[in-house]
Amino acid sequence: MAAEEYHYVVVGGGSAGCTLAGRLSEQPGVSVALVEAGPMDIDPVFRVPARFWEQQKSSFDWDLQTEPEPALCGRRSYLPRGRVLGGTSSMNTMLYVRGCAADYDGWAAAGHEGWSFAEVLPLFMRSEDNSRGGGPYHGAGGPLRVEDLQPPPLLERWLAAAGEAGHPANADVNGPDQEGMGVYQANQHGGVRCSAAAAFIHPNLHRPNLSVHTCTHALRLVWDGVRVAGVEVEHCGEKRVIACARETVLCAGAYLSPQLLMLSGIGPAEHLRQMGIEVRIDNPDVGANLQDHPGCFLTYPVSAETGGSDPDAWVEVGGFAHSRPGLREPDLQFHAAVGSFADEGASTGAARALSFGPYVTRPRSRGWVRLRSSLPQAKPRILHNFLGEESDVAVLRAGVRMALQIASQPSLSAVLGDSEGARAAGVPSGDSDSAIDEYMRRSTFSFYHPAGTCAMGSVVDSQMRVLGVGGVRVCDTSIMPTLVGGNTNAPAIMFGEKLAGSLTGGSIAGQSGMRPDN
Repeated sequence: MAAEEYHYVVVGGGSAGCTLAGRLSEQPGVSVALVEAGPMDIDPVFRVPARFWEQQKSSFDWDLQTEPEPALCGRRSYLPRGRVLGGTSSMNTMLYVRGCAADYDGWAAAGHEGWSFAEVLPLFMRSEDNSRGGGPYHGAGGPLRVEDLQPPPLLERWLAAAGEAGHPANADVNGPDQEGMGVYQANQHGGVRCSAAAAFIHPNLHRPNLSVHTCTHALRLVWDGVRVAGVEVEHCGEKRVIACARETVLCAGAYLSPQLLMLSGIGPAEHLRQMGIEVRIDNPDVGANLQDHPGCFLTYPVSAETGGSDPDAWVEVGGFAHSRPGLREPDLQFHAAVGSFADEGASTGAARALSFGPYVTRPRSRGWVRLRSSLPQAKPRILHNFLGEESDVAVLRAGVRMALQIASQPSLSAVLGDSEGARAAGVPSGDSDSAIDEYMRRSTFSFYHPAGTCAMGSVVDSQMRVLGVGGVRVCDTSIMPTLVGGNTNAPAIMFGEKLAGSLTGGSIAGQSGMRPDN
């Protein structure tokens, strides 16, 4: 091999990329390069759970935003993405939520072989080191720590109020039934964040076959005829090529993986020509099908002492609910946390507040990602089209009304501030459809779960190979044909586990039908 050639090049050191690179490096005869645009995650801000918000709009954040959203009064929505080793797993709120079995069974029913819940559950469990130990739905001894947390009294009140409002208790939303409210498990280990980098990369940096290239921006894929043979990168102003003997895998996420494909000539032909890019593969679905969970928080001032909170800790409670009778699966997810979430969650504000609210788990609205220019350093243009479908408006409206009902229950009403103060902090002016809709239009934001822009069946196949070209795959949430009902960090880690088993020919449960493409 040449000095700068590896068997596998993984582009993007986020949840899927760290998992994939770490697992591939378990094979001594396989060389792996992990390319990450951001720095190493050595700052203490990446360890302390409650300091996640300090990273937002910093040099550790890609700091993306949407185009003006038509259904949100023309507002641009802030889209934080981690620009550091560990990616967004180094700056998220660490909740470990997989989505329900029906999400994955739906993919399998649509023809995506190997993706049923029975096939992917062992991959989730393989990663886990759950504080509850192993069992039918959880794993123990894996690199990714998953722990139960103790909520502060204010969040215990919220759970009691949810019960008073008719929501059942659920101690495990990753168990056999997703519906109900409880304390979310989190990727923390003894009060310290357990990111994908902490789980899969840091313990393995001693391996000679694992090379981590931080502060290295991927510019475009390198072609060898009709096959991808590596990636052109820039580090400290100098460009070079990292060559790949087997597979280049894009793990840059639902915004940046399609951007890199388009910069490399794979995408909608007319759009690429407008950008002055040579068309290699005409695929109008690259960057299309963008999905995310739209939702909003209600914020109440707290008149009573919250008490019992560790300022460095981060705990969330919440769960899943049905917006109307007759649904097979929940279509709403709730989050509740101590603090005031202004600026679309970009700052926590004063602790003497309670914020909670719903998001739509299976939105029908679709958006897109497009190039802003042919410069790889330019941020992509993004439109989510939040609440663009009336069905999404109806579901979120039902969720906001549920949140108002929870706030009115005895366990909470005794400690929440007066109604005038609540409206000033961020609550609808009433519970009518018009009052709720007005609040939603000015308050809805992304819950930071983008997916779908390199979807299986239209951009990649069920083995994550980019259609029409050899030597390149995509492994991140962009491959989801439909968004899962739940947070997306755990699924992204599972994707890394799945592809690693495929590429190494490993006999991992859930890998049926997948073979390495050497």
